[in-house]
Amino acid sequence: MKIFKTLGKAVALAALNVATAAHAGLVNDVPSCYGAFHLAAAPQQPARVVYVLIDQTVLLDQSLQQSVLDNVDRMIQPGAKFVIAEFSAFSQAHYLKVLHTGYVEQPLPDDAYNTLPITKAPQIKACFGQQLAFARKMAASTTRQAMAESTSTLNASEIMAALGELGPAVRNDAASDKVLFVVTDGLENSRASSFYAHGGVRDINPSTELAKARTNGMFADLGGAKVYVLGGAMMPPATSGTQAQRDGYRDSKTVHDLRDFWQGYFESSHAHLVEFGAPSLVTPVSY
Repeated sequence: MKIFKTLGKAVALAALNVATAAHAGLVNDVPSCYGAFHLAAAPQQPARVVYVLIDQTVLLDQSLQQSVLDNVDRMIQPGAKFVIAEFSAFSQAHYLKVLHTGYVEQPLPDDAYNTLPITKAPQIKACFGQQLAFARKMAASTTRQAMAESTSTLNASEIMAALGELGPAVRNDAASDKVLFVVTDGLENSRASSFYAHGGVRDINPSTELAKARTNGMFADLGGAKVYVLGGAMMPPATSGTQAQRDGYRDSKTVHDLRDFWQGYFESSHAHLVEFGAPSLVTPVSY
């Protein structure tokens, strides 16, 4: 269809080169079928929204990367909006950055076609199907690119600060169902606190760390969103240190305490942590 061969081509190129997409995230990057055919019926506003937040300090294996892509694809449905963003620290050109925002429109109801020219109906119906495929392809390209640019060489990971920056957008979104899908190891490494010690993951005290977060004003307001975390406690193998450090080992108590911290953090940030995948998710991301 012409709309996806012309206007769509420009957006697809931006999805493959997210660094140059200056407008991305500020507008709907998915072409509108209602607009293309000048349909009098107004499309409904998104009832669902998924925010995908990718921590670029985390290196995922191929299986986990595919899990991220599968979950993102599943969440892009008719009537849903998606926002793809990346972050690490607020330095080194890896600050919080919204890469693409898109909305997949609800197709026209069947009875609406009774008032349209019969020759236009097949084109309009096809447009909605192509729009969904376009949105999923763009989201996959953007997500894949963000993960490909991840690195273990960054010195800081300001997870709480990124959530705080994203918070107003999530809170003010008009969608009734809000999901935050965070791809991160959950290992804060900032001025507020560091979850690392001696080249490995530190066994934190959740209550102590939550108190630090409160003192430093690090809680967000996420507007009642459901939260899924994938990649929790991920540690890449090290080239030195103990055998456990070289293997990227995390003991169960360390992972449990890290999960408890984020459970408390999201509760204090007006959100509900559905699952903390350490590192993979057992429950698929859903609205």
